[in-house]
Amino acid sequence: MARILQEQLLLIGDDDRQMYAAASQALPGAQIMTVHTVFDGIAELAAGHFTTVLAAIEPVARRAQAAVQALRSIAGPARLLLFGSPTLEPVSRQMLEYGCDDYLINPSTPQELQRILGSISLHLADEGQTDQPVHVARATPPDPASLLVADVSDLMLDAQLQYPSDAPAGAVQLLNEQLGSDMRLELVAPDKPAPQSTDDSVLLSHPIHHETESLGILYLHLTHDADQTIPRRFLDQLAEPLAKLILLQQRHSALQKLAITDELTGLYNGRYFRHFLSRIVEKARALRFPVTLLMFDIDNFKNYNDTYGHVIGDEILRQTGSVIKRCCRDHDLVARVSGDEFAVVFWEKEGPRQPRQSTSTPVSRVPHNIMQILDRFKRNLSSQEYPFLGPQGHGSLTISGGLAVYPYDASNVPELINAADQALMFGAKRSGKNSIFLVGGQENPTPNPL
Repeated sequence: MARILQEQLLLIGDDDRQMYAAASQALPGAQIMTVHTVFDGIAELAAGHFTTVLAAIEPVARRAQAAVQALRSIAGPARLLLFGSPTLEPVSRQMLEYGCDDYLINPSTPQELQRILGSISLHLADEGQTDQPVHVARATPPDPASLLVADVSDLMLDAQLQYPSDAPAGAVQLLNEQLGSDMRLELVAPDKPAPQSTDDSVLLSHPIHHETESLGILYLHLTHDADQTIPRRFLDQLAEPLAKLILLQQRHSALQKLAITDELTGLYNGRYFRHFLSRIVEKARALRFPVTLLMFDIDNFKNYNDTYGHVIGDEILRQTGSVIKRCCRDHDLVARVSGDEFAVVFWEKEGPRQPRQSTSTPVSRVPHNIMQILDRFKRNLSSQEYPFLGPQGHGSLTISGGLAVYPYDASNVPELINAADQALMFGAKRSGKNSIFLVGGQENPTPNPL
């Protein structure tokens, strides 16, 4: 008949005793033996029976494959786990191919160790009873929640890969796919109202936080007849990895914002402007709607810098960006391309258009609502107060701009940018500034000021 074994752990290379402390808390009834080297570990495995082997990756990193294969062959059915610093995680992950069952990243908490050990199921051969499984006695018996989240780190990684724009919500969706119909998770931001329970359901909650910062609340909907003990432990086990995932998402979003945003004005930067314009022109080509590009700069901006200094120059750029942003629609893109040069991408779906017919008179293809936006922008700019420029600051800023429309003035993005630039430099600037010019329909068009 099968015999009952007590949990017996062999710790290899745990010089700072961190893993010993975590294992003692995770499995208070377990017997733990510690040795310094892999060779000592192999000797102990040959002489005794262990249910789990925890080996530090650092001492065996130089010959990790050979060491892991040797431990695996001698450990038999025992669980083989590695632990080490985050820098050695690639080595640990690679060792999964050579017999390692799992690995932990230091410093590991008792909860993390317990989640892994909670899913161990050993089938050791009893002496004289090779066909009978040997069950291991555990300080904390496994439950469905432990089994469900045993690979929660992999699930969180999958969520990051599959849902890069909102990994926490993606993780909740992946978890719900595993839960079945009796339970459903819901992650709510800290500033959002809590969901309401229904007559046929119970609502459990668990705060998600990092130190003193609230990151959200995780709710679990379950039926009235469900055992609430396991779901509460389940929420507790999910709280820490979800908090880490939310923090990673916040960091990712912040870095993404830095990559596409102009630090001074808060508008999009030139890199993102070109990316967005390429994407929207591709869409416009497929769905046949116009894209209007405005390129403009501030008249005599160098004089402001020379007269008032770069601090005042920066303030002028910020206010100009703010004014054009307020005038545009939410779906239009406003960017600071470089220096005092700005760009606005206007786009809207207005149905198929007929190709422009060649005429002797330039014809504007700019939608009327965009013309209204540009008129409002110029009026607001000319009526703006600029106290930092002194008594003469009222309405002292003017801009010059050039407009071009895809597909009428250009067939691709470089041509569209060049057409708008030409209208700015050879139309607006040469006419005396303080104007916005359209690209005409002729080869050498006569500029048309707004």
